[in-house]
Amino acid sequence: MRLYTYWRSSCSWRVRISLHFKGLAFESVPVHLVRGGGQQHDAGYLGKNPMGQVPALETDEGLLTQSLAILEYLEERYPSPALLPADRVGRAHARAIAEAINSGVQPLQNLAVLQHLGQAYGAEAPPWAKHWITRGLARVEQMVGAGPFAVGEAPTFADACIVPQLYNARRFGCPVEAWPRLLAVEAACAALPAFQAAHPDQQPDAEP
Repeated sequence: MRLYTYWRSSCSWRVRISLHFKGLAFESVPVHLVRGGGQQHDAGYLGKNPMGQVPALETDEGLLTQSLAILEYLEERYPSPALLPADRVGRAHARAIAEAINSGVQPLQNLAVLQHLGQAYGAEAPPWAKHWITRGLARVEQMVGAGPFAVGEAPTFADACIVPQLYNARRFGCPVEAWPRLLAVEAACAALPAFQAAHPDQQPDAEP
């Protein structure tokens, strides 16, 4: 498999977590989101992913886009070890937390949104991102369970979304200490080799 990725992309990070967790071999193909106006806008890449986003995952069954859709594909094709709970209520809850971040937090601090805010309205990106991340994670804090992971005793899609979003929260100066449950989830995940391998600092295109 070949993963089109960017070291600091939270959406790419989610997929890296799943690939490493399931022990799947893959090649990382960096797509720099800033250099030269953003390589995701190059015609060659747009031919693969018309949305001009990362991640994109090339498999022997075709090219897949959108991080949660990719996570679902990997879960269906490689069900063990699982990144969803065994019971349907647990699976629904894990997906709900993942979607709360995927649709309710991350898009509002996405690079394209922040660039447009500055270019079209002269708005400062960091305060905007800090507001929406803080608002969103304060609510996700109330959704996670008693642990050690977001939904029970093993990591799920929820954890794969929470960990990258906390990284972004720190980048924008959010009060992460206000979310002890999320920090506990992050700590539990940080002890796992798959999460360690997926971290931005471990990627071939990582920058200082």
